Amino acid sequence: MSKKTKVDPRIKRTNKYLRDALVELIKEKDVTSITIQEITEKAELTRGTFYLHYQDKQDFLMQSMNEVLEELIEKVKPKQNNEDSAAVEENDESVSFLKLFEFIYDHSDYFKVMLSDRGLPQFRSHMTEIVKKRVYGELISSIGEAEGGLDIPEDILISYITSAHIGVICSWLESDMKFSPAFMAEKLTSLTLLGPIRVEGLEKKIKLPY
Repeated sequence: MSKKTKVDPRIKRTNKYLRDALVELIKEKDVTSITIQEITEKAELTRGTFYLHYQDKQDFLMQSMNEVLEELIEKVKPKQNNEDSAAVEENDESVSFLKLFEFIYDHSDYFKVMLSDRGLPQFRSHMTEIVKKRVYGELISSIGEAEGGLDIPEDILISYITSAHIGVICSWLESDMKFSPAFMAEKLTSLTLLGPIRVEGLEKKIKLPY
C-alpha cells in the first residue's frame, strides 16, 4: 500500500514564511503589484530560496492557494467509518461545517485577504469549484442515489448550496468573525437542511413574487 510522501518540515516552514509574507503585503497593496523581492524581504528569505521552490510569482500564488485549499478539504471531508449508526450520519454534516469554520478561523488572515478585492482574482472561484466537486458533489450524488434521483438538477443544487456557503463565509470574515465557528456551523447546518424560509418560520408570513 503506497504512502503519501511526507514534505520536509523545513520546506513546509519556508512555504509558510512566504505565504505569511504575502498575506501581510496584500493588506497593504494589490497582489498584482507585489514583487518576489518584496515577498522574500518580508519573509526574511533570499530570492535563491524562493526559486528553489517556485518557478515564478504565479507559480508561488497557485501552489500556495492549492496547498491551503487541499488542507481545508482534508480537514472538512467526513472520515470514512464502519459504524452503522443513524446518529453518526446525522452529525456528519454539522461536524464538517464545524471543521470548515474552525479551519478558516485558524487561517483567517489568509482567507480574508485572498477573498478580498486585493487578493488573487481566481481564488474565490477556485475555492468554490474545489468545495463543489470535492465536498458537496459527493454529498449530493449520494443523496441522489439513495433517493432514486433528484427533483432539482444536481448541478443547480450543488451550485446553489456552494455559492450560498461561500457567501456566508465571506460575510463572516468581513464582520471580523463576530460569531464563533460553532455558532456558524450550527446555523449553516440548519440553513442547509431546512432552508432559510423554514428556519425563520416565514413560510406563511411572506408573499412570494409569483
